[in-house]
Amino acid sequence: MALALLVWGVALTGCGGASREGQAAAAQQPLPENDPANRHTVSIAFDYDFKKNPSCAEKPALKTCIKQFDVYDVSGERFRLFSIPVPKDATGIAKGITGQSPPRIFLPGTHFLSVTAENALGIESDVNGAKIRVEVKAKTVSDSGTSERRN
Repeated sequence: MALALLVWGVALTGCGGASREGQAAAAQQPLPENDPANRHTVSIAFDYDFKKNPSCAEKPALKTCIKQFDVYDVSGERFRLFSIPVPKDATGIAKGITGQSPPRIFLPGTHFLSVTAENALGIESDVNGAKIRVEVKAKTVSDSGTSERRN
């Protein structure tokens, strides 16, 4: 499936918060995969050209219509983070399509996020067609900063 998709922004927002128990037990560091400081929400923004593959709302009988967009972490194995519905009345070039994940663990380091377009048959575009690199910085439970990467 041809894909005219441009990922232009990703924000990782920290969702962890310090608790009294966590502060009192600072000497007992949790494993990185259990540390609330590594819990983030992914927000992503991209553009899509619906001229070649229209939305399924516009052309529901067309098998190659776009049903939804799927967001993956492709840093190692492909892991689906969340899906984004096609914007209402999407035609032509749609700019600033956005979506947000539920909070989940992102370990510090380099991550590669990708967006695919999924058609009515469930076939997705190439996961490498729209990929962006994001650096997740290590932080403490008391940090509440935001990591952001824009291309």
